[in-house]
Formats: sequence, C-alpha cells, structure tokens
Amino acid sequence: MPSRRRVLILGLPYFGRMLEEILRERGWEATFVPHPGRDIRGWLRLLPLVARADLVYLVSSRIDRGCPQDWLLRVRRRPVVIHWNGTDVLIAADEHRRGNASRRIAERAIHWCDAPWLVDELAAMGVRGEHVPLPIPVLSGEAPPLPSRFRALLYLPVDAFDREVFDMETLLRLPGEFPHVDFTLIPSPAESLPGPLPPNLQAPGWVTDMDALYRETTVLVRLTSHDGTSFMVLEALSRGRHVIWTYPTTGVIQASGFEAVSAALRELIARQEAGRLGLNDEGRRYALDQFDRARLIEELDRRLRAVVA
Repeated sequence: MPSRRRVLILGLPYFGRMLEEILRERGWEATFVPHPGRDIRGWLRLLPLVARADLVYLVSSRIDRGCPQDWLLRVRRRPVVIHWNGTDVLIAADEHRRGNASRRIAERAIHWCDAPWLVDELAAMGVRGEHVPLPIPVLSGEAPPLPSRFRALLYLPVDAFDREVFDMETLLRLPGEFPHVDFTLIPSPAESLPGPLPPNLQAPGWVTDMDALYRETTVLVRLTSHDGTSFMVLEALSRGRHVIWTYPTTGVIQASGFEAVSAALRELIARQEAGRLGLNDEGRRYALDQFDRARLIEELDRRLRAVVA
C-alpha cells in the first residue's frame, strides 16, 4: 500500500482540524474542509478533492434522503466513513421516524460513533455502527491542585439549535442559588443570555486557553438531554476536576434537574469547607486509562488504513 494515502475530512472544524493534524503526522495526505452544508457551489468546489481522495471522512453527518451525503454516496465508489458524535444522531433519528432516512447512507457508508450509546441509537434505525473513540487531548501530566476558592464551570452553546439539548433553565438558576460561588459560563457571551446576569456569573464567550480555565475550576457542570462523548468532561476529569453530568460515567456525579444538581453542588461545597475535597482521582484514572491519546491515535490510524487497503 502506498505510504501516503489521501483523506478528505469534512465536518465540524474543531474535530476536523484536530484529525487533519493527527493524520498528517501519521503519514496521510490529509485535507480538512468545513462541511459546505447544502451549498451546491461549495460542493462543486469540493469535487476535485473528493475525486482524488482515497477516503472521505465525515465528522458528523445527515441521513435524510436527498441530502449532500446521500448524493455523495450515489456517485462515489471509494470508501466513505461517517463518525457520529451526538446531536447528529438525534437529527438522524428524527428523519428515520419520518420515514425519510437514506438506505444508501445506512448501507454504503462505514459508521463509527464516538460514544457507545450512539451505536445503540443508530442500531434502532437499522444502521450498523462501531464505537471508535476520538483521540481527546486529555492531560497526561500532573494534575494541578484545586483552586482555594470553589469555582464552577458551566457549558452552554451559543447556537439556539444546539441549546435545545441543554438544560438552560437549571444552568442559569444555579448562580442565584449559590451567591457565594463563582460561576463561569462558556462559550455563550453575556449578550446572548437573558439578563441581567448575577454578579457571581461571568460569561466571557469563547475561551482559547482552556487549560488556564480548568486550573481555576473546581467542578464542571454539563447538563444535556442528549450527548456524545464530551471532550470537556474528559479534559476536566484528566485534570482531577469534579464533574456533574447527566450521563453515567466513572468518576462523574450523575445528576439532572435543578434539585439534583443543586444537591450535588452543596455536597461538594460542604466537603471543601470541611477540608475534605481533593482531586477527583477516580475520574482522572478513568480519563487517562480509557482515553490514552497515543493509543487512540494508533487505533484510528489502523482502522483508516484497513478501510482503504
């Protein structure tokens, strides 16, 4: 097999650029292009890259009949991999319930999921998938100590569609319930939130230095009705931070709804005030053991080379 295979990566910029860099380091001729959506001219500009690629790698997809992915698989005979990661599976499930799912996408693409529960959700639509974790950049070095002052980090996306799976009401009620706790909400800027914001809630918008923010965080609160494997959850766990999330995960406090989440926060605050709140060692071990980045990169590279072999 030639040492430099061509892979065209389409989809979400955060994941796509990360995969482009990883695969180039592994000897691939990797090119990432943000997904053009339903822009016909955008797809026409992509045709030369699609034709040259040994593999088209879609990070997130649609499944409805007549969507661009459906047309791509209508004309392309070489491999197409779809890596599902969360909300895209919800959209696909809606199309399946309406009887509008493309059998061509279901049967001709290779389907990977970044979380095991997404495999089951695809299976309910008649789509056979495998759990293939994405190589999350967890912190493998020494975990920084928890901050001396209790600080909570909240996540709420900016886009109204993405917000639909987040418990925005609970997230925005928490600062008022805990006036002596500092809260930071990202990536939604203050002007995108119903105001006025309480004085203990900061909403700086997009943050580039997440490591610095994690160092000033005691607990990450992520409240969703549907999710994939959360990079933020694992990044926080790898730094020994505590995490409240709606999905059951080793080292995570599983909670949903205002009362349960408030109770979980009160317990953590009480432990800190009593001098008994240390690093989340269980969560850190889980993140480092299950999401060892070098191992996941090796596995992803092996799988992709097997697809094009």
